[in-house]
Amino acid sequence: YTTIDDPSAHFQTALYSATGNGANITVTNDGNSDLQPDWLWIKVRNGTNNHNMFDSSRGITSKRLFPNATTVENSSGIASVASDSFTTGTSIGDINNTSGSNNYVAWQWKANGGTTASDSNGDITSTTQANTTAGFSIVTYAGNGTDGNSVGTGLSGTWDLVIFKNRGA
Repeated sequence: YTTIDDPSAHFQTALYSATGNGANITVTNDGNSDLQPDWLWIKVRNGTNNHNMFDSSRGITSKRLFPNATTVENSSGIASVASDSFTTGTSIGDINNTSGSNNYVAWQWKANGGTTASDSNGDITSTTQANTTAGFSIVTYAGNGTDGNSVGTGLSGTWDLVIFKNRGA
């Protein structure tokens, strides 16, 4: 456990609404510190649309996952990220409904600014992007079909939460 003086340097939540005019929406964070998100989890608050996850390890502007569905990753991404914001795309109804009727929440985590490293601390070598101060990492790896293998995370200690998602099947 570590004490973090300013949690907004590592995690922020932003609420926003669709404009209905078909334009991209820029969502600016309002925490004490700037936060350029490495991992975004966006969900419609007033509808049943899919959850949407984007990360800078796989390409935040080019890849999307649906953690609540069996769909594989697709090539829709966030339009852009900046030092304290992100901009939605216009063609992704789950994060920017062109009718202007949806409200959204975006949970945002800082990892390592998109910089990844190979991690061989486990049976399977992984690619990690870790924020060791906040105890958060994004990990990608190719499984080998064997139960009980371990995968490096770029972190030490015990985990509180792990989310797995098959990206290709």
